[in-house]
Amino acid sequence: MSILFQPYPIGKLTLKNRFIKSSTAESMAGPNGEVTPDLLAFYEAVAKGGAACIFLGHSFVHPLGKASHRMTGVHEDGLIPGLRSLADVIHRHDCFVFAQLNFAGSRVDRECAEPVGPSPVINPATGLVARELNSSGILEIIQAFGKAAARVREAGLDGILIHGGHGYLVSLFISPLTNRRTDEWGGEGQRRFRFLEEVYRSIRNAVGEDYPVAIKLGVKDDTEEGLPLEEGAELAARLAGIGIDAIEISAGVATKAVTNRSHILSRDEEAYFLPYAKAVRPKVGKLPLSLVGGLRSPELMEEIIASGWADFVSLARPFICEPDLVNKIRTGRWEPVSCTRDDRCRAGFGKEGLRCRRDEASKSA
Repeated sequence: MSILFQPYPIGKLTLKNRFIKSSTAESMAGPNGEVTPDLLAFYEAVAKGGAACIFLGHSFVHPLGKASHRMTGVHEDGLIPGLRSLADVIHRHDCFVFAQLNFAGSRVDRECAEPVGPSPVINPATGLVARELNSSGILEIIQAFGKAAARVREAGLDGILIHGGHGYLVSLFISPLTNRRTDEWGGEGQRRFRFLEEVYRSIRNAVGEDYPVAIKLGVKDDTEEGLPLEEGAELAARLAGIGIDAIEISAGVATKAVTNRSHILSRDEEAYFLPYAKAVRPKVGKLPLSLVGGLRSPELMEEIIASGWADFVSLARPFICEPDLVNKIRTGRWEPVSCTRDDRCRAGFGKEGLRCRRDEASKSA
């Protein structure tokens, strides 16, 4: 049996294989962040298709942290029944589900929320200048993460994934590019990491020691003024030391579309965050790592896991294109997945919802 289909744990959970549906903002929620029939159908197809675990698209923990229209919410108790129904449809197919908790910060649609951050600087992803958060505002957000995590556990989901990358609030605090503070929330690395550590502790206190808490961690910014890989790897080690259950390796504050590379057509272009995983692995020992970033070839996925650089592979767009791709690979399909990351799935993003539009494009040609 391929190592891709051997079970492996995250915290108290044992995942049936090494395939994780990585988070993608679905843009399918109701006006207040409610779970909708479209969201249920989207994720049931992925669970039925063989994935071991689904990391849901990011969900806002506080009304001021909403990134875009139709973003899923975990900010109030009235959303718990919908989340429970989402957990139920995924669990029918022997698949686990984690909620990804996020606060947008200054990577935000101005129609949804005011851009805020650790310092009044421009967010490279949006061009928006953040309003500097004061200490009471920071503490309110930290508490909101904990309250949201408690709702997720009450709803019956299996774990939490903190969004710690891609220019959202957690990564803005981590990065020296966007955190220019000189108080206890900024400065040298130890203080820049404090916000994330307090978010983790707030979540852990809310859900208990036995409930899996993982993180999508941006371990490097794509600019010399930002977070260097060496610091990001040390942060991963600190998180391992305080009890994080798994890390999904990704990028931090981006000045280019580093987290959204398109047109992956050759094996050489795949796994573009693999060097990051290789820097993190020696720092965290056997802590479960998942690698995201342009993966298409099952043979390469197998090699990465067999080498020990990662324990899981996280795929996002391939599951949008082929929800049943894990079952296809398990039954002998080893050519690269169909998705080449042409990003047609994100056309109309924020209005029409996430779906593969490859067939639509070919019919209109």
